[in-house]
Amino acid sequence: MTVLLGSTVGPSERWIKPIKKDLPDEVLRIDPDSSDLKDEDILLIGHKVSGIYQKLPNLRLIIGLQAGVDTILNDSELPFNVPIVRACRPNGDQMITEYVLMHVMFHHRNMPLFLKNQRLHIWEKPNVLEAGERSVGFMGFGLIAKPCAMMVSKAGFRVACWTRKSRQVEGITNFYGDSGLRPFLKQTDILVNILPLTPDTENILNLETFGMLPKGAKIINIGRGQHVVDRDLITALDSGKLDGATLDVYREEPLPKDHPFWDHPKITLMPHTARKTRPEDITPQVSENIRRYRSGKPLLQIVDRLNKY
Repeated sequence: MTVLLGSTVGPSERWIKPIKKDLPDEVLRIDPDSSDLKDEDILLIGHKVSGIYQKLPNLRLIIGLQAGVDTILNDSELPFNVPIVRACRPNGDQMITEYVLMHVMFHHRNMPLFLKNQRLHIWEKPNVLEAGERSVGFMGFGLIAKPCAMMVSKAGFRVACWTRKSRQVEGITNFYGDSGLRPFLKQTDILVNILPLTPDTENILNLETFGMLPKGAKIINIGRGQHVVDRDLITALDSGKLDGATLDVYREEPLPKDHPFWDHPKITLMPHTARKTRPEDITPQVSENIRRYRSGKPLLQIVDRLNKY
């Protein structure tokens, strides 16, 4: 049987060498446009490829190459009986962990205010809080989010998470289920969204949820742009309900030059740069699951298709 490199994050040439190095005994095909793919039983995929599943009658395993798998799950052609696994590092992504801590500190220490004051030549010393006086809430607590939350907790912040089911983690307050959303948001000063994009989480950051946060809260979105209702975010910022936002993802990327986010004084824009996908970091997990599949061992990081959030 054969492994098909269906689509990649970045040029496919960057992926071929590390995959072949880790799996010298596997046959790797890189021509997803071929009409003859009957021998391919494993698909490596970074983004949607229209019509790919119809060409793979013997597909038995799908391996996602991105941190998120929503583009795979939202494909109407996705076969239901084929397992999907992630290829994330088992201890999270160090780049994203650093990124989240940086932006939590950015808002915690009022950096947007200082940067604005510098441009206006204003000398101002606002009140400074210690980390332990600030609550940081994480929407999501998966492979990517958990190390971020643990790092922020180690920095001294009060940390909570909101999850689908109960999760007991030392030092992290857990709110879960639909009934847990309001009390979770009510106590959150800095909100970090790292949810997957599903029909239940799309547009979850809206006027209603912003209204549950304390006045002057800040948000950091590194999930998906579709989590945020753009006009609602601007309304919440303009009204003073929210005091700031860091956005790394958007409904349309690159962000259109005429989008109001660009010029909003309370928004920090980042060009989807929380992480840089490096094939050499991802291929060990890809290879391990392929070896497990071939030998009949349990797969790692299996995607729960029914997970609401």
